[in-house]
Amino acid sequence: MKEEERKEGITRRDFVKSVGMAAVAGSVLTMGLPKNAHAATKLTIAFMGPFTGPASRTGDAFKRGIKMALEDARAAGDIPVKVDGKTLDIEPMWVDSQSSAEKSVKAVTHAVNAGVKMMVTGWHSGVAMACMDAESPLKIVHIGHQGESQYINFKINDHPEKYQGWFKGWASPPVFAGLYGPPLMHFMEKGLWRPANKKAAVIVEDTDYGRGWGEALMVSLRTAGFDVMPYDVNAIDETEFTPIITKYKAAKVSIVAVTQTGGVPMYNFVKQVRAMRLKALFLAHGLTWTGEWYENTKEASDFALCMDSPYPISPEQKKWMKRFKDKYGVDAGIAPSGQPYDHTRLAIKVLNDVGSLKFEKLTEHIREKVKHKGVWQLYDFATYNDFWNDFSQEGTLHQLSRNDVRTGDFMKGFFFPMAQMLGGKPKIIWPLDLADAEFKAPPWL
Repeated sequence: MKEEERKEGITRRDFVKSVGMAAVAGSVLTMGLPKNAHAATKLTIAFMGPFTGPASRTGDAFKRGIKMALEDARAAGDIPVKVDGKTLDIEPMWVDSQSSAEKSVKAVTHAVNAGVKMMVTGWHSGVAMACMDAESPLKIVHIGHQGESQYINFKINDHPEKYQGWFKGWASPPVFAGLYGPPLMHFMEKGLWRPANKKAAVIVEDTDYGRGWGEALMVSLRTAGFDVMPYDVNAIDETEFTPIITKYKAAKVSIVAVTQTGGVPMYNFVKQVRAMRLKALFLAHGLTWTGEWYENTKEASDFALCMDSPYPISPEQKKWMKRFKDKYGVDAGIAPSGQPYDHTRLAIKVLNDVGSLKFEKLTEHIREKVKHKGVWQLYDFATYNDFWNDFSQEGTLHQLSRNDVRTGDFMKGFFFPMAQMLGGKPKIIWPLDLADAEFKAPPWL
C-alpha cells in the first residue's frame, strides 16, 4: 500500500480510541433516558463494488443482485438475523471502490468509522490487494470479494494470520483460464477447427487480475500446442485498440485472447477486432460480465468463446434468471449479479449460524464449516483446489490451492463451462456432457 494511503487510513488503536470517545459522548447525551431507548434494531453490512468509475455498469449489476438477495433472504425468514442476543434487520451500506486501490481504502475507512464489521463482495484484484491491508488490523470479515488474482493467494499464504478474515469469492485464474486448452484441442482433433498456424496473442488490462490471467492463459494455450506471444497490457480505461490489432494481423495469429473487467474497453476491443477483419479465433474472457454486452457489440461478438461465468443449466438457475429479468427488465450478468447474490445469501447464513459478530468465531466457522450451495456455485473455503497441479511446472503457481475458495456446482471444483456467442445467446459447447450446441468455426477462418 502507498504511504499516503496509510496516512489517510485508520489504525486499530485510533479506531478503538475514537469509538471510546464517541461512547462517552453518547452516554452523556442519553442520561436520564429509559434503558435501551436507543437499542440497535439494524445491522449494517457493507457491500463493496465499483459503483462509479470505469466499471460502474458492473457496479449497477452488483446492486441488483445484492438487493434481490436481501429480498429473498427476508422472504425466507433469514432476515432479521439473530446475533449476540439481538434480532436485527440488515441495512446495506454501499462502499464504492471506484475501481481504484487508493479510493477503495478511503471508502473502507469510512465504513469502519461507521461501525461496519462485515463486508461482502467486491471487484478488481488491485482493489482487493489494497483492502486486505486496510481491513486486516481492524478485524473485518470480508466474504466473497471477487478479486481473483493468484497474487492474493501469495499474500494470504505468506501471512495467514494477518489475512484470516479475507475469504475470496472467485478462485484464481489458473482454475478456469487453464481450462481453455482442452476444448481447443478437442475442436482441432475432431476437425471442427483447422487453424492456419499455432500462433496465439493475448492482451490483458494493466491490473493484478489481468496479469495473473495472462500468465495462466499462456500456460493453457501452450499445453494445447500453441506458440504464444508475450501478453500485451492496456490501461484499464483504454478504448482504442487499432495499433495492437494491427500488430496481431501482421503476426497472422490464429488465436487472440482478451480479458477486461470494464465493459467499454471490452466492447470496443470486440468491435474493433471484427471491423479490422482479424482472422483469428476470439477468446473474449469477461465479455458477459455485464447484462448489456450484446446490446453494445451486436454481431461483432458472434462466434466469440467465453469461459468467464457460470451459465444457467439447472431449473433453479433458469428460474433465477427469469425472476431477475422480470424484476429489473434486463438480462443478468451472472458474474456481477449472480455471484454477489450468492455471496450475500452466504454472509447472512453465516451470521445466523454463528449467532455472533465476534471476529474469531466468524472466521473459524467460515474456514472450517462452510459448504454453502448457492444458486450458482458451491462455496467451500476448507478444501484445496486440485487444478493447480497442472501448473506446478511453471514455478510461480506453487501452493496456490491454499486459501483459495473451492467452488463449483455441477463439477467437483470451480468450473465455468465454455460458451460460444451467437446472436447474443451463449451456447454451452464444453464440457460435452453439459453442451447444448456444437462448436462452430467462424466462417472467415
